[in-house]
This record gives sequence, structure tokens and C-alpha cells, in this order.
Amino acid sequence: MDIRPLIASCLIASLSPGPAALSTIETSLRYGQRRAFWHTLGLAVGETPHLFLSLFGTLWLTQHFPSARFLIAASGTTYFLYLGATHLLRPRSSLPEGAALEASPWRLFFRGAWVNFSNPKTIPWMIIIIQAANVPADGLATRTTGIFLLCTLGSELSVMSFYAMVGDRLRVRLKDAATIRWVDRATGVLWTALGLLMARQAYQLLELLR
Repeated sequence: MDIRPLIASCLIASLSPGPAALSTIETSLRYGQRRAFWHTLGLAVGETPHLFLSLFGTLWLTQHFPSARFLIAASGTTYFLYLGATHLLRPRSSLPEGAALEASPWRLFFRGAWVNFSNPKTIPWMIIIIQAANVPADGLATRTTGIFLLCTLGSELSVMSFYAMVGDRLRVRLKDAATIRWVDRATGVLWTALGLLMARQAYQLLELLR
């Protein structure tokens, strides 16, 4: 398992503007950083079921369909490069407004959990990250599972805590069209870089199948 691609993939996925990031920023803006902690914790909990489903789903595919890992890696390469091109060529000028949140700590916790749990892109992201980091899905030891969970959940908690800390300032800046376009272009460069790394991984898997 390659730790550096794993950490890089997790951090970039968490840093990208999306439902979790916007929800965290809004929570911090409305209720403060301390309240946002409950929301951030909920995000991590909501992501956990997807992590296990992704890990053991990849294990099942590896055991029953040897070519599955190459196909997943190839689709991941295509998706990463597509995201990079989209962000670079068609950067957004605005971001969607988040839904209203309740101020109760438990309500914020469950809201955060639901944001990640209900996101249909969570499992595909996890599978792509597994391929990018070459996680040995043919035999998931406790150590491998622990490292994967530590990196994915650790990056989510760290990045969302950062977003909560600078929520007020960042939220104001994200309302500016020029800043949003700049963020999208910078993210596009990162997606493209990861796509190229994924292409290398797909090529290595293809060589093993020959």
C-alpha cells in the first residue's frame, strides 16, 4: 500500500468544495467553531459505513473478477481527468447555498452524518482512492484496514476542522465569483495530477493481467 498517494487522495477529496465543505463552512459561520465540531464529527461517522463497504466490496471483486481492479482504476483515471478538465475549462462562478441547520449539538451531529452518508459519490470516491493507493484488497489485514481508516477519517476531520476554523472568512470569499473560479482551477490541477498517477496505477495492473 502506497501511503503518500493515499494521503494525497484523501486530502484532495476532502479539500474539494462539495456538500461536506459547504455544510461545515455554513455551520461555523452560523454557530461558531465549537459548535461546528459536532458537525465535523458527524461527517466522519457518516462516511464510515461507506469506507467498510468500499474496502470489502473491492475484496470481493478481486476474488471473483481478477480484471475488476484494472477496470476500476481505468474508470478512476477517466473520472479524475474529467474532473480536472471540467474545473480548468469551466470553473464555476457561484456555489449552491447549503440547507438551514439546527443549532443543537446532536442535530448538528446527525446533519453532518447525513451529509456524507447520503452523498452518492462517497463509495465511488473510496473505491478510486483504494486503487490510487494500491491498497492490497486481496487480503485485508487489520493493520491495512486501520491505516486506511486512519488516513481517510483523519483527513476528513483535519480538513473540515480547518474549514470550521476559517469559516467566516472563507465563506465571505467563496461568495466572490473570481475567488470561486480560482479555487476551481487550482482544484482542477490537483485532479489532473491525481488522474495521471491513477493512469500509472492502471497500467501496472494491466501488466499484471498479461
